[in-house]
Amino acid sequence: MPTLLYLLCVAAFCAAIFVTGVHNASNAIAVPVRTRAMTPVAALVVSALFNGAGVILAYMLIKEYEASWLVVPGGTPTLLGIVCALTTTAAWGTITWAMRMPSSATHALIGALAGVAWYAHTDGFENYGFVHTIFTTALAPLLLLPPLTFLLSWVLVFPFYRLALRTAPHRVNSTSREVLAVSTAGISLLHGLQVGQRYLLLLLLSGVLAPFTSAVSFDKAPATLMIVCAALVAAILAAGTLTGGWRIGYTFTHRMVRLDPLRGAIAQGTTAAVLAAGQFVLQLPFSSSHLAVASALGAGVNQRHASVSARVVRQILLTWVITFPACFLLAVALMSVTGLFFE
Repeated sequence: MPTLLYLLCVAAFCAAIFVTGVHNASNAIAVPVRTRAMTPVAALVVSALFNGAGVILAYMLIKEYEASWLVVPGGTPTLLGIVCALTTTAAWGTITWAMRMPSSATHALIGALAGVAWYAHTDGFENYGFVHTIFTTALAPLLLLPPLTFLLSWVLVFPFYRLALRTAPHRVNSTSREVLAVSTAGISLLHGLQVGQRYLLLLLLSGVLAPFTSAVSFDKAPATLMIVCAALVAAILAAGTLTGGWRIGYTFTHRMVRLDPLRGAIAQGTTAAVLAAGQFVLQLPFSSSHLAVASALGAGVNQRHASVSARVVRQILLTWVITFPACFLLAVALMSVTGLFFE
C-alpha cells in the first residue's frame, strides 16, 4: 500500500466528515435560531454534542446497519477510489456552502462513488454492479422522501393550527420553542448516527485500517480500534458542526420561507420523525438537508400570507438536481488524473 495514497485517504476521510458537519449544521439549528427558540451559540453547542453522541451510538448499532450501496473493489483501486469519492464529497460541500445552498452530502457521496465505480469498470476492475445497486437502493429513497416530507409537514399544520386557536398565543409560542429545542437535539443525534454508520463502514471497506487489522466486518474488527475510530469521527463531525452556522440556514429560513414558532416546531418535528423512520424502519440512505428544507417549505407554504420565495426554491431544487451528475463527473475526472500517479 503506497504510503502517500494511504495518507491521502486518511486526509480525505477527515475532510469529508468535517465539511459534512459544517454544511449540515444548519439542518438542525436554522429554524430554532430563526424563531428565537435558541441562541446561535447554544444551538451549535447542542447540535455538536448530539452529533458526536450520534456517532458513538452508530458504533454501538453498526452491526444492525445494512448499506449495500457502499460496495468498493479490493486492492489499490479501493484506496484511490475512496480518495476521489471523499475529495469530491468535500469539494461539493464546500462549493455549495460558499453558494449558501443546502445540498445533500449523501447525494454527493453516492454520485462520487458511482463515478468511481463507472471509471473503475471502464479501466478493467470488476465493480460495475455497484452502479446498478446505487440506483435501486439509494437514489429512490433520496428522491421520494423529500416530497413526502413536504406533504406531511403541510398536512400537520391543519390540526396543530386549530389546536393553537384555542390556546393563548404566548403559550403556543413557548411550547413551540420548547419543541424546537428538543427537536434540534433529536435531528443532530440522528444525523450523527447516519454519518457515523456510513463513515465507520467505509473505513473498514476501504482498507484504511489495514495496518491495524485485516478485518472487513465489525464482527471481526478489534473493539478498541473501532472505539478509537468512532471517537475520532465524532470529534471531527462535532468540530465541523461548531464551525458551521447561519450561512446556509439563512437561505431556507429567511430567503426561501419565513416561519413562526408553531410552524417551525411542526417543520422540525417532521424532519426528526422522518429521519427516525428512515434510519430505524427503512434503513435506507436519506438526506437530512433535503428533509429539513422540504419540511420547512411544507409548513411555511401553509399560511394565508405569502411567505415563500419561488425564485429561491427553484435555485435550491436546481442545486439538488445537479448534485449527483456533478459529483459523478468530478469523481471521474479525479480518477483520471490521480490514476496517472497511482498505477
